[in-house]
Amino acid sequence: MRRARSVYAKFLTALTLALLLAAAAGCGNAYLDPGPDPARIQVKLWAKVPEQLKNHPGEWIYWDWSLRLVVPKGPYPMLRPAVEQDFYTIADTNPLVRDTTFLAPPGKRQYLLEAYGYAIRQRGEHSGPKVLTKLVEFIDLDLAPGQTYVLQRRVGGR
Repeated sequence: MRRARSVYAKFLTALTLALLLAAAAGCGNAYLDPGPDPARIQVKLWAKVPEQLKNHPGEWIYWDWSLRLVVPKGPYPMLRPAVEQDFYTIADTNPLVRDTTFLAPPGKRQYLLEAYGYAIRQRGEHSGPKVLTKLVEFIDLDLAPGQTYVLQRRVGGR
């Protein structure tokens, strides 16, 4: 009886570990495949949460930002950056300054540039993100293979 429990416990432990590893493998960024001869979109972004929107001068500001391909009736896949970096929950950064090149499929397409600056605020017994500054812009581009397009955006305070 003890041996059966021991084998069962080992099986459950191995199964749990396998599921955790499978879940962790799926947590990475999933980027759009730009094809064999991609165009490039260089995003020069400067975004800031103005001081008057903060609860106090030292309040931490977090950022999420991305450049995505707009796909009708589907999820908007994120474009692959030429150099790997963080795009979500970028902590204690104000202003957010980025000069990032993304690989994009050539042709006439629509893209979505998003940037959200937020603070973690208390709401009753719970806390959660409060967006203080945002940029949401749809951009139509017709890119040739190998072409580089420079996109400069500034949002928020000075």
